[in-house]
Amino acid sequence: MNTSSVSQHSEGATLIQFYATWCHPCKLLSPVVNTIEEKMSDTITVSRVDIDQEQEMTNRFHIMAVPTLVLLRGGREIWRHTGLLPEGNLRTAIAAAIAGR
Repeated sequence: MNTSSVSQHSEGATLIQFYATWCHPCKLLSPVVNTIEEKMSDTITVSRVDIDQEQEMTNRFHIMAVPTLVLLRGGREIWRHTGLLPEGNLRTAIAAAIAGR
């Protein structure tokens, strides 16, 4: 994924999953993000960024640890979380952030 990929979806909401292939918590979070992507496909677009492969994106978003989830709306960051998060909590956080709560 690159910067232009995020810009293409700037009108809607985009959830970016920053991960690393060597990161065990990232591997645990991936199925959760996959489920969110399926269940919320009408609300958000999901993108994944391997921090070892996409250094420019990693720097742009000031990613200091993985896994980190960043939610953008209109090209602006509206929510961020570092670490594991259960599916229900993630869905609630995304909905609240999109609603502006």
